[in-house]
Amino acid sequence: MIKKLKKFYKQNRIYCILMMISIFCIVLMGSAVLIYFISQATTSKYGHRLDGIEDYEVETELETLDQYYTDTEGVQDVNIDLEGKIIYVNVTVEDSFTNEEIQNLATSSLDNLTDDQKSYYDIQFIFLRESYTPYMGSKSSSNTIISWINYDFDTEDDTDTE
Repeated sequence: MIKKLKKFYKQNRIYCILMMISIFCIVLMGSAVLIYFISQATTSKYGHRLDGIEDYEVETELETLDQYYTDTEGVQDVNIDLEGKIIYVNVTVEDSFTNEEIQNLATSSLDNLTDDQKSYYDIQFIFLRESYTPYMGSKSSSNTIISWINYDFDTEDDTDTE
Protein backbone atom coordinates (compact mmCIF):
# COMPACT_ATOMS: atom_id res chain seq x y z
CA MET A 1 0.00 0.00 0.00
CA ILE A 2 2.75 2.45 0.92
CA LYS A 3 4.71 1.46 -2.18
CA LYS A 4 1.68 2.31 -4.35
CA LEU A 5 1.35 5.73 -2.69
CA LYS A 6 5.06 6.44 -3.16
CA LYS A 7 4.84 5.43 -6.82
CA PHE A 8 1.73 7.58 -7.33
CA TYR A 9 3.43 10.52 -5.61
CA LYS A 10 6.58 10.20 -7.75
CA GLN A 11 4.56 10.03 -10.96
CA ASN A 12 2.20 12.92 -9.99
CA ARG A 13 4.33 15.05 -7.68
CA ILE A 14 3.12 18.44 -9.00
CA TYR A 15 -0.54 17.45 -8.84
CA CYS A 16 -0.18 16.10 -5.32
CA ILE A 17 1.49 19.30 -4.10
CA LEU A 18 -1.19 21.44 -5.78
CA MET A 19 -3.93 19.26 -4.29
CA MET A 20 -2.48 19.64 -0.76
CA ILE A 21 -2.22 23.41 -1.19
CA SER A 22 -5.80 23.65 -2.47
CA ILE A 23 -7.13 21.49 0.40
CA PHE A 24 -5.23 23.68 2.89
CA CYS A 25 -6.71 26.84 1.31
CA ILE A 26 -10.25 25.44 1.37
CA VAL A 27 -9.90 24.50 5.07
CA LEU A 28 -8.46 27.95 5.82
CA MET A 29 -11.30 29.78 4.01
CA GLY A 30 -13.95 27.58 5.62
CA SER A 31 -12.61 28.19 9.10
CA ALA A 32 -12.41 31.97 8.43
CA VAL A 33 -16.07 32.00 7.36
CA LEU A 34 -17.10 29.98 10.43
CA ILE A 35 -15.15 32.26 12.77
CA TYR A 36 -16.72 35.35 11.15
CA PHE A 37 -20.30 34.10 11.52
CA ILE A 38 -19.77 32.80 15.05
CA SER A 39 -18.31 36.12 16.16
CA GLN A 40 -21.23 38.00 14.56
CA ALA A 41 -23.74 35.81 16.39
CA THR A 42 -22.11 36.26 19.79
CA THR A 43 -21.56 40.03 19.77
CA SER A 44 -24.10 42.75 20.50
CA LYS A 45 -26.07 44.26 17.63
CA TYR A 46 -24.48 47.60 18.55
CA GLY A 47 -20.91 46.30 18.35
CA HIS A 48 -18.42 48.26 20.42
CA ARG A 49 -20.47 51.47 20.42
CA LEU A 50 -21.93 50.65 23.84
CA ASP A 51 -18.63 49.94 25.57
CA GLY A 52 -18.67 51.78 28.89
CA ILE A 53 -22.46 52.31 28.96
CA GLU A 54 -22.57 50.84 32.47
CA ASP A 55 -20.80 54.03 33.65
CA TYR A 56 -23.84 56.06 32.54
CA GLU A 57 -26.77 54.30 34.20
CA VAL A 58 -29.95 56.23 33.41
CA GLU A 59 -32.84 54.07 34.61
CA THR A 60 -33.77 56.15 37.66
CA GLU A 61 -33.44 59.38 35.68
CA LEU A 62 -35.79 58.01 33.01
CA GLU A 63 -38.38 57.29 35.70
CA THR A 64 -37.94 60.87 36.97
CA LEU A 65 -38.27 62.16 33.41
CA ASP A 66 -41.46 60.13 32.93
CA GLN A 67 -42.84 61.52 36.19
CA TYR A 68 -41.91 65.07 35.11
CA TYR A 69 -43.97 64.78 31.92
CA THR A 70 -46.83 63.01 33.71
CA ASP A 71 -47.04 65.80 36.30
CA THR A 72 -47.08 68.52 33.65
CA GLU A 73 -50.53 69.95 32.98
CA GLY A 74 -51.73 69.30 29.44
CA VAL A 75 -49.68 66.13 28.92
CA GLN A 76 -51.95 63.20 28.09
CA ASP A 77 -49.52 60.31 27.57
CA VAL A 78 -45.77 59.66 27.91
CA ASN A 79 -43.63 56.85 26.56
CA ILE A 80 -39.86 56.84 27.18
CA ASP A 81 -37.69 54.11 25.67
CA LEU A 82 -33.96 53.48 25.84
CA GLU A 83 -32.44 51.79 22.80
CA GLY A 84 -28.66 51.57 22.98
CA LYS A 85 -27.38 55.15 23.29
CA ILE A 86 -30.64 56.80 22.22
CA ILE A 87 -33.43 57.89 24.55
CA TYR A 88 -36.77 58.13 22.72
CA VAL A 89 -39.27 60.48 24.36
CA ASN A 90 -42.81 60.29 22.91
CA VAL A 91 -45.28 62.69 24.50
CA THR A 92 -48.93 63.28 23.62
CA VAL A 93 -50.06 66.78 24.56
CA GLU A 94 -53.25 68.78 24.20
CA ASP A 95 -53.86 70.71 21.00
CA SER A 96 -53.56 73.99 22.89
CA PHE A 97 -49.77 73.52 23.25
CA THR A 98 -47.82 75.79 20.92
CA ASN A 99 -44.50 74.86 19.39
CA GLU A 100 -42.74 77.26 21.75
CA GLU A 101 -44.38 75.66 24.79
CA ILE A 102 -43.35 72.23 23.54
CA GLN A 103 -39.77 73.40 23.07
CA ASN A 104 -39.70 74.89 26.57
CA LEU A 105 -41.13 71.67 28.02
CA ALA A 106 -38.50 69.52 26.30
CA THR A 107 -35.65 71.86 27.23
CA SER A 108 -36.66 71.99 30.89
CA SER A 109 -37.03 68.19 30.95
CA LEU A 110 -33.31 67.86 30.28
CA ASP A 111 -32.69 69.11 33.84
CA ASN A 112 -33.70 65.61 35.00
CA LEU A 113 -30.54 64.14 33.42
CA THR A 114 -26.99 64.66 34.62
CA ASP A 115 -24.46 66.46 32.45
CA ASP A 116 -22.55 63.19 31.90
CA GLN A 117 -25.72 61.45 30.73
CA LYS A 118 -26.59 64.32 28.38
CA SER A 119 -23.10 64.12 26.88
CA TYR A 120 -23.34 60.34 26.39
CA TYR A 121 -26.92 59.71 25.19
CA ASP A 122 -28.70 61.08 22.12
CA ILE A 123 -32.29 62.13 22.82
CA GLN A 124 -35.15 62.06 20.29
CA PHE A 125 -38.34 63.98 21.07
CA ILE A 126 -41.71 63.40 19.39
CA PHE A 127 -44.64 65.49 20.56
CA LEU A 128 -48.03 64.46 19.27
CA ARG A 129 -51.07 66.72 19.07
CA GLU A 130 -54.34 65.43 17.67
CA SER A 131 -54.90 68.14 15.06
CA TYR A 132 -51.26 68.48 13.98
CA THR A 133 -48.52 66.35 12.54
CA PRO A 134 -45.88 65.27 15.07
CA TYR A 135 -43.46 67.93 16.28
CA MET A 136 -40.00 66.38 16.45
CA GLY A 137 -36.63 67.37 17.78
CA SER A 138 -33.34 65.75 18.69
CA LYS A 139 -30.40 66.41 20.94
CA SER A 140 -27.10 64.88 19.98
CA SER A 141 -24.71 63.82 22.71
CA SER A 142 -22.14 66.23 21.28
CA ASN A 143 -24.53 69.24 21.35
CA THR A 144 -26.07 71.19 24.19
CA ILE A 145 -29.17 72.32 22.28
CA ILE A 146 -32.19 70.55 20.85
CA SER A 147 -32.55 70.76 17.07
CA TRP A 148 -36.18 71.04 15.99
CA ILE A 149 -37.61 70.24 12.59
CA ASN A 150 -37.85 73.49 10.67
CA TYR A 151 -41.51 74.00 9.87
CA ASP A 152 -44.34 75.95 11.41
CA PHE A 153 -47.60 74.21 12.32
CA ASP A 154 -49.27 77.30 13.69
CA THR A 155 -49.83 78.84 10.28
CA GLU A 156 -52.04 77.32 7.65
CA ASP A 157 -52.16 77.89 3.93
CA ASP A 158 -55.64 79.23 3.10
CA THR A 159 -55.33 79.11 -0.67
CA ASP A 160 -58.23 77.51 -2.46
CA THR A 161 -57.74 75.35 -5.49
CA GLU A 162 -60.99 75.55 -7.45
